[in-house]
Amino acid sequence: GIGAWLSSFTLGVTEVAERLEVPWFTLSYADSITERGFKYTFQTSPVSSVQAEQALELVVDLAKRNKETLRKAAIVGDNTAATVFFFKPLREKLLKAKGIEIVVDEIWTPPLADATAIVQKIRSTHPDIVFYGATNFPDSIQVLQKVKEFGLKVPIQGVGAWLVTPEYVKTVGRELLDNIMTVTAAHPLKGQEELVKRFTERTGEPFMTQDPLMTYAHVWIIKEAAELAKSADPKAIRDAVAKLDLKSGPAASTLAPGRIKYDERGRRVGAAPIIVQWQNGEPFTVVPVEYATKQPIWHGAK
Repeated sequence: GIGAWLSSFTLGVTEVAERLEVPWFTLSYADSITERGFKYTFQTSPVSSVQAEQALELVVDLAKRNKETLRKAAIVGDNTAATVFFFKPLREKLLKAKGIEIVVDEIWTPPLADATAIVQKIRSTHPDIVFYGATNFPDSIQVLQKVKEFGLKVPIQGVGAWLVTPEYVKTVGRELLDNIMTVTAAHPLKGQEELVKRFTERTGEPFMTQDPLMTYAHVWIIKEAAELAKSADPKAIRDAVAKLDLKSGPAASTLAPGRIKYDERGRRVGAAPIIVQWQNGEPFTVVPVEYATKQPIWHGAK
């Protein structure tokens, strides 16, 4: 099986897959997905805690290169699993280690009733960066529309590919989006232009994002495992996946850093987070630099 996008859903789905002894591939982020000793769960994305560390390093470095220092941060988002595991290390150690004070820490259970009070807190505390995680699209739009309404100009560092879908261009506009970066498990990399062209021509979508890229990779991984196992039996495929170490071919070349191998917990070895930034109404890979399709641009708080 493949799924189930939202980490909170995947935690439940993989329990069923484990009982049925069916291999399950997920792009979900929460660390807890592969902390339960399951043998049939394969987490291809880098986990949330790893993504948080890389995202913070990027924004601190970008600010420094633009002669700015990050001193205050806001943490804003829902309490779904991936967001919880992204925010946890930021709160507990990462921000403090960088000398950054948390001035807003607002978490809600979806659906969000009203974003006004949250955005007012951001406006009154003047953070240098907002770490943002709202996996529910209506909630996410509501917060961003309030940011736009109040005229706030502050860099937003998101978590998840939900923040780089075409719908955002229509609902909040290009100007606000240019303040947004997000960390994802996958996004088109340098050298994948032909794959992206095939996807956009076939689907009519304006660009390719994490979800079709990860699904594409997962189908190829299952194909490789079935051929190695010489069987369609779920147990045989599970054992074959555990032995895979792909360093070439469609699956490996789709995901940074170009390797498909899972450790004993079911996590992909060396899985690298991708930082994506909106530029002129389209999201581009900006980190890691060796895979970047655009250079990152810093939009400081104003």
